[in-house]
Amino acid sequence: MSPFEQANRLLGWIAVALVVSSILAFGLKAIAHPEVQVRYTPLVITHAVAMIAWLALLAGQAFLAAGGRFAFHRTLGRSSIVLVVIMTVSGLILSVNIGEELGRVEVTIVNIAAFATFIPLYIAALWFARRKRIAEHRMAMLIGTLAFMTPAYARVTQVLELPDPVAIAIQPPITIVVALAYEWVTQKRLTKPTLAMLAFSMGLIVVMAGALLAFVPLEGSLPVSSRE
Repeated sequence: MSPFEQANRLLGWIAVALVVSSILAFGLKAIAHPEVQVRYTPLVITHAVAMIAWLALLAGQAFLAAGGRFAFHRTLGRSSIVLVVIMTVSGLILSVNIGEELGRVEVTIVNIAAFATFIPLYIAALWFARRKRIAEHRMAMLIGTLAFMTPAYARVTQVLELPDPVAIAIQPPITIVVALAYEWVTQKRLTKPTLAMLAFSMGLIVVMAGALLAFVPLEGSLPVSSRE
C-alpha cells in the first residue's frame, strides 16, 4: 500500500470513528434525557442529517481517493458545497433560535465559533485541492470537521452529569492530538500549514472563550446545547 493510499485510508477511518461517536453521543442523550426529543423539529432533524452526511462524505471521499476513484471524488467534492450551505444555514438559524428561546447566548456563541472555524478551513481545503496540495487538503478538512465535534462531546458530558464546560475544555486537546498524530503518521513530520491551521482553530477557541466570559455569568454553565 502506497503512502498516499495509507494517508487517505487513515483519514477515512478517522471520519468513520467521528460518525459512530456522534451517533452514539446523540443517541445516548436522547435515551438518557427523553425530554429533549420534543425539540427534534424538522429544522433540527435537517441539520442533524446534514452533519452526519458531512462526516460520512469525509469518510467516503477519503476512501474514494485511496481507491484511485478521483473523478467521482472531484464530483462529490464540488457537490459538497450544497451540503455545506445546508448545514451552515440550518446550524446558524438553530444556534440563534435556541439562544433566544432559552435565554442562553452561550449556545449561539459556541456554535458560531464552530462555523467560523470550519468555513475558512473548508475554503482552504478547496484551494489546496485545486493546487494539488493533497496533504494540506486532507488536513484542512480534518481540522475543520473536528471543530464541529463539541456538541457530541457535550451530549456525553451531560449524560455523565459532568459540568458543561468540560465539553469545551476537551475539544482543543482532542483536536490537537488527532491532527498532530495524523500528520506524524502520514508525513513523518509536522508541517507549517498544519501548525498554522491548528493555530487558527485554537485562536478562535480563545476568542470564543473570551466572548463567553464577557457575556455569560460566571455562575452559568457553558453548554453547546440545552439540557431541556
